[in-house]
Amino acid sequence: MKEKRRYQKGTALALSLLLLLSSLAGCGGKPQEDASSADGPTNTFTPPVNEDGQIVITMPKTLLGGKTAEELEAEDKEQRSTVANQAVYNALLANEDGTFSYYLTTEQYPKLKAAYYWLGCLRDPVTTEISQEFVTAADYTDLDENGVPWGLTVSVDAETYHSVEIWYSAVVTVAPAVMLGRYQVLCGVSGDEWAVHVTVKDADSGEVISEHDFPTRGE
Repeated sequence: MKEKRRYQKGTALALSLLLLLSSLAGCGGKPQEDASSADGPTNTFTPPVNEDGQIVITMPKTLLGGKTAEELEAEDKEQRSTVANQAVYNALLANEDGTFSYYLTTEQYPKLKAAYYWLGCLRDPVTTEISQEFVTAADYTDLDENGVPWGLTVSVDAETYHSVEIWYSAVVTVAPAVMLGRYQVLCGVSGDEWAVHVTVKDADSGEVISEHDFPTRGE
């Protein structure tokens, strides 16, 4: 029974991440007018470029999102054939240690950061509107002095949330935590130090439904 529930949880995570990342694939060629507004990302960190003029950012295994690095690379190559002119990075490559790395130009870097910022609070990176109908609000909390959020509070329609909780829980907790975790790394946070606290609330009563800390350990 435990294995079945773990499988269901993994399936829900994979599908919810796919839902969020599908909006990332084609957002590079469209303007993100709100990205520099007061409600958008404010972190200005940009790492140095390598000898090839590329920025290389390595994401830890805890931010794979339920897939292997090889699977992420294969999916990226498949999508790239259809969105090549809109890509927000040059390549996503798997590393031998199970991590994966983004290869970007200095022009692409802030676009990828902005995309993950919006995905981390359940918003479409182009329109910046909340992407889930049962979510009434999703707000970052615990922003540090560098403008990096460490928490997320999500208000949901409780009836819908509880109707298929294993699915909707993954949609509003694990999936945005992975997106926000990647944003933190893009802001200069070490891959060993990223952390996200997600609070889910009933939109009507304000009651806390659940709280979650990521990355999880020992699962």
